[in-house]
Amino acid sequence: MRKIILSAFLLCLMACQQPSVKQEKVAEKNEVDPKVLVSCDGIGEVKVSDSYADLEKKFGKKALVEHENNISGKYLSLWEGKPKQINIYFKERSRPFNKIKYIETGASDAPYMTGDSIRVGLSLPDLVRRNGHMPLTFNNFYTDEDNGLITSFNNGDISKGNPCLEGRLEWVSQSNIYKDAFDAFKKKKVVESSDNIVKKMEVMLGSFRVTAKQ
Repeated sequence: MRKIILSAFLLCLMACQQPSVKQEKVAEKNEVDPKVLVSCDGIGEVKVSDSYADLEKKFGKKALVEHENNISGKYLSLWEGKPKQINIYFKERSRPFNKIKYIETGASDAPYMTGDSIRVGLSLPDLVRRNGHMPLTFNNFYTDEDNGLITSFNNGDISKGNPCLEGRLEWVSQSNIYKDAFDAFKKKKVVESSDNIVKKMEVMLGSFRVTAKQ
């Protein structure tokens, strides 16, 4: 009789605990708000499939600031001067602007992040760890064009989870480096995060860039 009562008690206890386990699992799941999500579709509410007309319809003319052509082409700023500012670069250099080349955001307090929580401000060592300890290849900080731009994640975890993601690294500070070694480093057009000179620098992710599929 005691065994029957004990078995019934254990079954009841297990049944009471099961819902709480499910609730804990749901609580652990952290989904990124679509308004700040960085993905192949775009950055937040700005999609790489949008045209100029689409952006005006979504956000209104007052939210958009048009800039003159620069080396990267024609671009607009959405929410200029705010942490959530997004720059939109078009393939065309004159109206109508129908095809986006890429979109970018880079404020230090920008709210945007990928589904695996990569965000502006992460240090280079953190990025390497999130990349499965594979090095990042990027344009040297001393190149004339697109300096600091990440050119490859070398088939690491970041590129597998975020195939459309690019970014620009920023050089914050450095420890003492011998002049001859530093002069030789400056001459390199492309470098890797595993470079001994780079390891002596404090580098962080300065901006996100999502490129439209060709």
